[in-house]
Amino acid sequence: MPLALQADLAQILAEAFLEPDADLKEGLQQLLESGPSPSLASPLARMVEHTLSAQDQPVEYARLFHHAKDTDTIHLFESVQARGHHMAPEVLEPLKAIYDEADISIQEDLAVPPDHLGLELACLSYLLGQIIEGDLAERTRLVELAQRLLREHLRPFVTVVAEQLPQVPAHPYYLAAGELAGALLLETEKALAEF
Repeated sequence: MPLALQADLAQILAEAFLEPDADLKEGLQQLLESGPSPSLASPLARMVEHTLSAQDQPVEYARLFHHAKDTDTIHLFESVQARGHHMAPEVLEPLKAIYDEADISIQEDLAVPPDHLGLELACLSYLLGQIIEGDLAERTRLVELAQRLLREHLRPFVTVVAEQLPQVPAHPYYLAAGELAGALLLETEKALAEF
């Protein structure tokens, strides 16, 4: 599968997990039609099939990720998942180092902390785009950064979130998004190993 498609999938998943009212059906459908591998096509098709209405999606997002009423809240912050509290330095400092090495500036007054799943997926998308289109002299360094982001942050983080989604129980759209994120990370790791 082309790295460009993986970058696009990472970006659309970033939006799904970051923006409660993101209308992604058309973009998801286009990605599905682009011929992803079977491990990506199945959850991608389920996301398309179970896209929520504009009124229901923010409600489901809030129920799952902000303030669950009858179930546990799924936290989309790596610090909370890994350490049990927001803004854990032992999570943020290594992540900020990756952002710095990728020349991604983090605003101190950012409304969403840099360890949000959506921002980490957006960082992966950016790195993959730079690997494809950027300076060839920088490719090895960028591949190593992407591999570090996957290994040290995204893979353990996505695994935990994907395991929690069925327990709440999440809407099929978000269940498929969690499964797609996990499959995407595996495919991306394989693709980066070939560089």
